[in-house]
Amino acid sequence: MLIASCSSHQLELSTREPAGENSCADLMSTLIQKNTALDISPKEAPILPEPLVDVPLTRIINKRKSLKEKYIKITESIRDFQIGKDVPVNGKTKLLLDAREGYLAKIMMIRNAKKTIDLSYYIFKDDDTGKAILHELRLAIKRGVKVRILVDSSGSIAKAPFYDDIKALIALSGRAILDEYGNPTGEYAHAEAMLFNPVFNIRAHIANWAKTIHNLFVSDNEKIPLATFTINRRSHDKILLIDAHSETDSMAIIGGRNIADRYYSVNSGEENPILDAEILIKGLATKDENGNIQNSLEDHYNKIYYYLANKNFENFLFKTNRAQVKKEFKEMRVSAKNLFDEDGPLHEQLKQMEEDKFLETDFEDGLISIINEIQNLSRTKIFLAPQGAHNKKNGNSLVAKLHAEIAKAEDTVDIVSPYFWIPDEEIEFLIDWAKKHPHRKVRIFSNSITTTDNIIAQSMVDATFQETIIKRIKGTPYEKQFEIYSYGRIDDEILGGNKRYGFLHAKLVITDNKVVTVSTSNLDPISRHLNSEVGTTIENLPKNSKNLQKLVKYIDDLEKNSTLWGSAEWEEIRRHPNNRIMTILQAFVTKIIYALNLVPII
Repeated sequence: MLIASCSSHQLELSTREPAGENSCADLMSTLIQKNTALDISPKEAPILPEPLVDVPLTRIINKRKSLKEKYIKITESIRDFQIGKDVPVNGKTKLLLDAREGYLAKIMMIRNAKKTIDLSYYIFKDDDTGKAILHELRLAIKRGVKVRILVDSSGSIAKAPFYDDIKALIALSGRAILDEYGNPTGEYAHAEAMLFNPVFNIRAHIANWAKTIHNLFVSDNEKIPLATFTINRRSHDKILLIDAHSETDSMAIIGGRNIADRYYSVNSGEENPILDAEILIKGLATKDENGNIQNSLEDHYNKIYYYLANKNFENFLFKTNRAQVKKEFKEMRVSAKNLFDEDGPLHEQLKQMEEDKFLETDFEDGLISIINEIQNLSRTKIFLAPQGAHNKKNGNSLVAKLHAEIAKAEDTVDIVSPYFWIPDEEIEFLIDWAKKHPHRKVRIFSNSITTTDNIIAQSMVDATFQETIIKRIKGTPYEKQFEIYSYGRIDDEILGGNKRYGFLHAKLVITDNKVVTVSTSNLDPISRHLNSEVGTTIENLPKNSKNLQKLVKYIDDLEKNSTLWGSAEWEEIRRHPNNRIMTILQAFVTKIIYALNLVPII
């Protein structure tokens, strides 16, 4: 019976890469170790020890199947957000400010994953960093890990229309999945993948039409949820989560970095990467009052993953074939070799991090809240001007959490955003906070006309600074309590200097040098009203926190590498001949946006 089962599986994989030359032998070896080689009939279920530290993979798979059914038949996932707040958890954190360190931490996490990997990125490039990540996921599948991948159809449009590398990964079957008693389940470790809210999703639109007809003839409690299709709703989330159901092994990385070479400075000529920040978290998996494992980050991931407007990669019209799969796997291996072999740019640093037990040491205790803007995806109206928090129904709203932390602050508020564009009412909120005591200080950091990657967004950033902040505070007693900085200095290479500043992409808020929020939100109207965003707030860090010391230095260095708004150097940069075209274009863009009220487009 065992031989027949293996042969059947091999036939099934005729167009897929097998788990390895010995995939059946692996299964046989596993069964022999379980004393089941001669008799694989199901055993009597033994009494399981309590409490469980980890959840068996089969239970995780079944839970996800049930959740998927719920979001298809009962309620749309993006409307299933909490009215009340999740209870913060006591966990451990480590800041990832160095770009290469952030990338290698992801590689190490994937290599350490035992049961599940959940990954979501807005941009997932078809370059060395992207292919090497896929290579590591491939190896994880082969050793028996269940993988889920979510990529945004807009951010990762460079992969369209074929997405051959991801389709190759989902064609792979890994080791056989055994149940918690050691019995074969007939399932094999593999990858699932979703494309977030594609513009052209014919299957989903047809399904929505059929559901609409069905709902006309049934009672309210029998109606099936419809997908909320909105072209400009995006998953801006950047999440890597491993072993979400394990109290001991669960880890996550959240922050601003996408998966692309330019975010990690992995190749020569990119020594000054995009300036960004991420945070590595342990301890998100905890037990509820019934002893069940809960993980608030996985809850958020499930909601965006099972969004009805997503497209399952298995439903793509253009299928892959064995030759294409082999080609993609070869390219993945080549990219991994380019980065990690002895002569690769990341070899020595990865070796050192492994020797230093990077995923085990230098973590700090803290109170962790996972925050999000999932409610944005359920909105059907588009605001034509920046407006404040519309997130009162979401108890875990990122913007609401920032409001609460700033309101509690006594001394300082530091905000870092690549596209700082917030509404008038929140400018007033910051001014009112500063007015309450003359020693209070607000520092805001964003890009400049020299460092920005988006002249349209930068036009709105500068308009926010000039029209909604500078004009309000100029000549007032609290004017000196505000410091607004544009990233970059006059010695930038672009202006003929000798320094490379690159692009500021970090999304940070620090209050009183005590409470830290790291997120994916740019705090602009798109992040505030349209996108799914995710972040974490860390409180109760130790007094001598290395995380806080690193962040204070990070902000101080950022100040040194920025120009104060309105200063002589700032004016010199604006008037520089190399910026002449940009300043003219910016003035034109600003007039057009305000004249035609084009906020939603940008």
